[in-house]
Amino acid sequence: MNKQKLYNFIITTFDTKISPYTAIATFLAIILIRLGIENWISVFDTRSPTFYLYEFLHTTLFFYLLFIICVILTVKIATISLKTSITIFLFGFLLIIFPPVIDWLISIMYFDGASFASYYLFDSPSGLIKSFVTFFGGKPRDGITYGTRIMIALSIFLLVFLTYIKTKKILRTIFMFIVSYIIFFLLSSLPSLITFVVSSRHLASNNSAVAALIASPTSILGNQILHPMNAINIKMSLIYMLISIFVTLLILFKTQQKTFISLIKNIRPIQTLYHLGLLAVGMGIAIIFANAVLLPSFFTLIALILLCIAIIFAWYSTVILNDCVDQDIDKISNPTRPLITKTITVKHYRHIGIFLAIFSITITAAINTYAALILIAYHAISFLYNTYPLRLKRFPGIATFLASIASFFVVVIGFITLSPKHSLNNFPPHIAILLIISYTISLPIKDLKDIEGDKANNIYTIPVIFGEKIARTIIATGIFISFMLSIFTLGTNLLLLPALLAGTLSFWTLVGRKNNKFIFTPVQTIAIVFLIVSLYAIILTISLFA
Repeated sequence: MNKQKLYNFIITTFDTKISPYTAIATFLAIILIRLGIENWISVFDTRSPTFYLYEFLHTTLFFYLLFIICVILTVKIATISLKTSITIFLFGFLLIIFPPVIDWLISIMYFDGASFASYYLFDSPSGLIKSFVTFFGGKPRDGITYGTRIMIALSIFLLVFLTYIKTKKILRTIFMFIVSYIIFFLLSSLPSLITFVVSSRHLASNNSAVAALIASPTSILGNQILHPMNAINIKMSLIYMLISIFVTLLILFKTQQKTFISLIKNIRPIQTLYHLGLLAVGMGIAIIFANAVLLPSFFTLIALILLCIAIIFAWYSTVILNDCVDQDIDKISNPTRPLITKTITVKHYRHIGIFLAIFSITITAAINTYAALILIAYHAISFLYNTYPLRLKRFPGIATFLASIASFFVVVIGFITLSPKHSLNNFPPHIAILLIISYTISLPIKDLKDIEGDKANNIYTIPVIFGEKIARTIIATGIFISFMLSIFTLGTNLLLLPALLAGTLSFWTLVGRKNNKFIFTPVQTIAIVFLIVSLYAIILTISLFA
């Protein structure tokens, strides 16, 4: 069989139609088999459920990133189509099942059953250079083991082979070999590379410094990590998760630019900042009332960024859920939204919403499992609020109360994440009541911009029932009361003047009129009031620390 016939055979074999769900299910099945084999060989040593969770996250994210890189190399260098490349490497990733088996067999045959320690290259810069030129160094029982090296060699061979039979160009094939080897080596030594960047010793770091940064017990956003393997799994999961998010978004921007930009424009920045503010409020309450400590570190920063991303994804998943149901309303009130402009189909839009909901929970679970449970409750409320048959947003009072509870859950996520005991035991009840009441009487402000659409679709919000003029007065009064309640609830006179000023400005922003017209449009009103509330929150925080 000549090279062209061989190439045609490969392309014909792997050029099959595959859905994203099938691809994801296949990939996860391979990961689960790999983990099952690893733990079977280790005789399923007694380990906590969280160990298996973090091991699964670490393994999945590492191989997801490797999978994406292999596909990109195949598309860009070997010039094989994206669909075919994905299918090829779903087959190719069966290779990851075998390294633990190979190590086990070699151990039995040549090392009297001694266990191998398969992880990363922990070394100094000079040590890494030596390992690079000697195919991962001379210690295959510790770090990059025999089985892993065989898998890497076969993977590079597959990439090189595909490039040569597709392009028939020697230089391109050599380039593929060099690039793929460098990428495998960089991923294998990533903890060392991170240490060189973030450690105070930088390039003077050695294997002990790498182990101290990656495997030592620590606390990340209130999560106490004691076991070295848990430390490696959690810390590397956070790194891979952030990199994977960035790479995935970049790929989507490059391949689906019009849709991607349309989705970004629909993110609703004020509500997004509102949710991030709720998270910050929860963390602030944990610091003030639960004696939580935010220890500054590289991994704390990564975890904080990821938690913010998780909240943004969770919020956007509710936006998508709402948009899918509210199309008739948006045709009147929000004609620029993606479903109305036909930049994306309802099916694909809904799939994105489901993915964001699941991924937001996964990210949060990687940081704190208790917070992930609260986020699940947040999504449950969103579902009942937005969708039929209940669609509770149709009922005034109930709708705003549910929205306030959802907002409060985001505060709770911030509190539980940072709280040393990961519970609500130290959450002040009077502040919980204040927040829920304030959100309930203030959140109808968001309905001002959708009056016409809500009215046409029988959604009975406060503005629809009372009309814009009276509704603005009701909402303004509620917001003013919220500011005043904060004084009495927190029992500090320092807030009297700021609360009066903020409440008065918010009231005037809502009801102020000129020439028989409101001075500010609904969107402008929401933005200004949000700014006032944000400034007041900063002053309130300073007063509590005073």
